[in-house]
Amino acid sequence: MLQTTILWTHAVAGAIWIGACACFAIAGLALGAGSPEQRNFVAKSASKIDALGLVAAAVLLATGLTGLTVVTALHGFAFSTAFMTVLAIKIGLFVVMLVAMTWSMRVGAAVRAAIAREHTGAAAAAMPQMVKAHVAVVAMGAVALILGTWLMGS
Repeated sequence: MLQTTILWTHAVAGAIWIGACACFAIAGLALGAGSPEQRNFVAKSASKIDALGLVAAAVLLATGLTGLTVVTALHGFAFSTAFMTVLAIKIGLFVVMLVAMTWSMRVGAAVRAAIAREHTGAAAAAMPQMVKAHVAVVAMGAVALILGTWLMGS
């Protein structure tokens, strides 16, 4: 029962992280460059969406480590090379996803500061890079979820 709860919590956290980043990307693409709506999105909503993603990433990390500990105890460190390879890829994807998201969050913080100083073009200049970072997180997260499905079966 514990292993199933950990696994489902892990999967849901991953889906929430990917979903938050997908929502950010969709909103970023839908808003007109330099529009008041785009500035308002960056100033008021973007950091909240990213905070949700970071909380989900933290839960993902915690449940991943807990699940690995449980599986390790059950299997006595006897994992196949394929299992270890897929696990290493998932860990690498997690790190790169976190780096991309935190970079975008730093850019967002700088843009919010520029908007507060009445620099109206800051959001339009930064949004394409922020959207690309979130799309990259979505793509890598999708791969990680697929690999996680494979790990469940092994």
